[in-house]
Amino acid sequence: MKNHLFTKLFNNAGGLEDFSTEILAGVLRCNQTLLDSFVNKVLGIKGRNFQVETQRSYQYVTINMVFSNEKTLCFLENTLQAVVAEQLDHLEQCESILLTEQDSYKNIHLRYCSKYYGTQAITSIDFAQLRWADISAFFESYSENPLVSAFLDFIKDNNMKGITALKTDDLIAISRLNDTLYKMDECLDSVAAEFTMLFGYPTQGAPQESLERLKRLVELNSYRMMKQDILLGGGGWSEVTICFNYEKTTTALSNLAVWYWCDKTHHQYEQLKQALRQNKRLFSTQPGFLFEDRTMGLRIILQKPLTDFEDESNQLQAIHAWFIQSLTIFRQFADKTPELNWNIPQ
Repeated sequence: MKNHLFTKLFNNAGGLEDFSTEILAGVLRCNQTLLDSFVNKVLGIKGRNFQVETQRSYQYVTINMVFSNEKTLCFLENTLQAVVAEQLDHLEQCESILLTEQDSYKNIHLRYCSKYYGTQAITSIDFAQLRWADISAFFESYSENPLVSAFLDFIKDNNMKGITALKTDDLIAISRLNDTLYKMDECLDSVAAEFTMLFGYPTQGAPQESLERLKRLVELNSYRMMKQDILLGGGGWSEVTICFNYEKTTTALSNLAVWYWCDKTHHQYEQLKQALRQNKRLFSTQPGFLFEDRTMGLRIILQKPLTDFEDESNQLQAIHAWFIQSLTIFRQFADKTPELNWNIPQ
């Protein structure tokens, strides 16, 4: 029988990456044998009597999961959509910290978990990549444990497990892909002029850049148009994005979405977070508002299920209007926070 305990709890939680990390650690802590077996078989590290901590701070870096015993220290960084190349700076920081721990631990290891495979990136210490599919496969042997069973259902509910089969129906769906992409292009292109007026010309997924949008769909599960460096000052990534979103962070439905994203390493990160606290009502009064405080940064998002537009007589016009309304709210937030160094038209 399905056990959707964690999926229900997630409806009241923050970002999917952090929530998944905490669940994984909690399940492992429930049984020492299970924890040791996970470290041995999934992380590929020998030993026993391991402990696991989450969100542990070392100097200026927060580590998702830390596994340790008397002789061994291992950092595990968890993401969903990102590949190693996108997280290389952070992984190199983890590598540097682990090298400083060599006096205390005989064995040091760095592991990276995502939905996707990547290229080997770290060479000075023992580094390996794994997928959420590997974690799911490991727990299948312990599915009689109620917590493990709930975790497996959570992984499946949030599309983290990966494929187990490729069927004829899946391939038939490709025949409809071009028509679907054309429709999404028309919707995004219809908003391009207003997007440019409010935030500047898109730097990714601009009109006539369908291949770039398709690349992002494959990599990030969203068909998007965006403007990067929306906040000046450097030090990290910032963006404003509109998209058809398939991340399934809060629902199994496909959503229209508009968001601000800012890396924690950005020089204006704390200012942006404070400004949101002071002006949160601008967003929170809107249906579909979500604030995600993730390990790597924050996201302020408005979203609306695509199914909400099915009964509209003119769906394109209704989608266009929702995008414009949402973008206007994000621009109002920028106008209300002149203390931030916005990179937008005056």
